[in-house]
Amino acid sequence: MGLREDKKDRTRAQLLEAALDLIHKRGFEETTIADIAAAVSVSPRTLLRYFPTKEDVIVSWVQDGMTIVRAELTERLASEPPVVALLAAARAMLLAFDEKSRFFLAIETAIRSNRSISARKEQMIAELIDEVAHILASPDRRSPLPDIVAYTIAGTVFALIRASINSWVDGGAAMSLADLFDRAAGIVHFEQNVT
Repeated sequence: MGLREDKKDRTRAQLLEAALDLIHKRGFEETTIADIAAAVSVSPRTLLRYFPTKEDVIVSWVQDGMTIVRAELTERLASEPPVVALLAAARAMLLAFDEKSRFFLAIETAIRSNRSISARKEQMIAELIDEVAHILASPDRRSPLPDIVAYTIAGTVFALIRASINSWVDGGAAMSLADLFDRAAGIVHFEQNVT
């Protein structure tokens, strides 16, 4: 990674941390884009280059997680059945969130506290389910799945992720997200050899 990308990543992380801190202290509605930008000594315009809306600052983890899922899924589909590949990709994402559990818990707490943030998160997750289903059904794959199968698998795995995150937040992050996901995935019977 070059110096410019490294600086952009640091600024993005600082903006997210500042937003969480301000929202925790003042509440979501009382915290403005200008407040968040000022806390990091950047202009509101700079913040908007990173995050188009205030809600997007908080739900940016969804995009970060999808980057992990997309990379893992693409790599694993070359040698693993789709269900196995997607479960492993989801687990890899949750392991990354486990590494920053206190930070991620603060994000999820902020999301739960505000309907507009929750709605934005759900919209992004619906888009991600579509994206994963398209990857699984892509005619570019050696054995593309029928749309109904691809959407069922993607929707089910994201439901497992959601259940794991909800349980994790409710339990105060006492257990590993990946372990909760493994427990939830163990309840669901997938046809493992769907190709």
